[in-house]
Amino acid sequence: MSAGLFAPETAPVPAELIAEAALLADSIIPMVNRFRTRQQDDGTIADPTPDDAGLLGRIRDEAAAWYRGHGLGGQADALVADVDGWLEAGLGSRPHFARSRDALRIPADGETVFFLAPVQSTNSAPPVGKRLDCFLGLRKEPDALADMAGDFPHPKNNCQSLVLVTGSAGFAQGSCLVFFPENVAAHDKVTDQPYAMFFYNKMRKIHETYALPAAAAVLTPESLPRASTGLAADVCFEARAIWGYLHDSMHYQGLWPFDENISLKMNWFVGLLEEIKVDAKTVLACADSGLVPFAEQQIDMVLLERVFRYPQADDATRNFDSGTGVFLYSWFREHGALIGSPAAGDLLRLDRARALEALRAFVTAVEKLEAEVTSDDEYRAAAKELVRRYLPEGEPRQRFSFTEDQLVLRRAKNELDRLPPLEFARAEW
Repeated sequence: MSAGLFAPETAPVPAELIAEAALLADSIIPMVNRFRTRQQDDGTIADPTPDDAGLLGRIRDEAAAWYRGHGLGGQADALVADVDGWLEAGLGSRPHFARSRDALRIPADGETVFFLAPVQSTNSAPPVGKRLDCFLGLRKEPDALADMAGDFPHPKNNCQSLVLVTGSAGFAQGSCLVFFPENVAAHDKVTDQPYAMFFYNKMRKIHETYALPAAAAVLTPESLPRASTGLAADVCFEARAIWGYLHDSMHYQGLWPFDENISLKMNWFVGLLEEIKVDAKTVLACADSGLVPFAEQQIDMVLLERVFRYPQADDATRNFDSGTGVFLYSWFREHGALIGSPAAGDLLRLDRARALEALRAFVTAVEKLEAEVTSDDEYRAAAKELVRRYLPEGEPRQRFSFTEDQLVLRRAKNELDRLPPLEFARAEW
């Protein structure tokens, strides 16, 4: 089996797609991996050579032929125009692949999608930047989604759950779970998000490699959430995909829905509260409704990922997701859900019932804030005030600094840093 090929032991990847992926893994993908090593973080190549231009031209031709052979002439034309424009401008200039970004056809459930462009593969193995990358994915929505949609309607669902079948280094290594249009290198800014793709088959390995050890270094063994541990691959995929659906649907509810306030919600302080709020509402839907499949697994997965894995980022004090986890840790401490003295070297005890009540209190607090503010400026000021109660100001160019108590979240950091980057070259359904 070709390196870089995802081949689940159980469906859903059909044999013909496995064969298609093997061809890509032996042709386009190695060329993309060679090219991306020549790039800097902004996508440019320092001192480009004729060999660089020749390699990019071969990638363009083979990828465009693949697109056309699969009835995707629009993507082929866009890729050719974007590559030719970059070559004309010079590979020392920043790439502009807006045509490719906008030509991407959203796959229906059960259909495949292929994409190639310079992309920011967030949380991938270093180096991460606007480097050339590609992926082949299969859309696979949760089996329970059709029934759930009636109980938890989503007015503007633009998310796609994917099985990553194969891809270049930015997607086949590290912890990149997402692909958004704003990740594509381009000179213009995205004002609408027509698609949001999530590679949920990568979740199980990421969760068990990083989230569980990070939590085990902080929590007493008997209080460590375990419902999301050791899941069958298809169960983990379903649970994570349902979490993603619920999380996204919660963005569109309430007094300041995301789609009507995109610019506001992109503010660092406002967005931090928003992300915690929608995850809290997801957890409470799982805990309260009796209608969500894999509810306990989702609750524990959210707690472990948000509070314990996200703060492990190298750039934690600048990282948005890390900030949500550190904030939530201190919120739990204040509300009696994490008990103990980390300064004395203690392991903390997680009181799961109190954690749920703390999340309920958080939703109430944020929704009260949203009801009291009357303008974007008031919202930003109130959000910053609330966040700063738990995340103190940091050094210049940092969003916050860890308090002594919060540093307990980094106990496993050195050990986790010694692990090799995750490789998704085998079955990761």
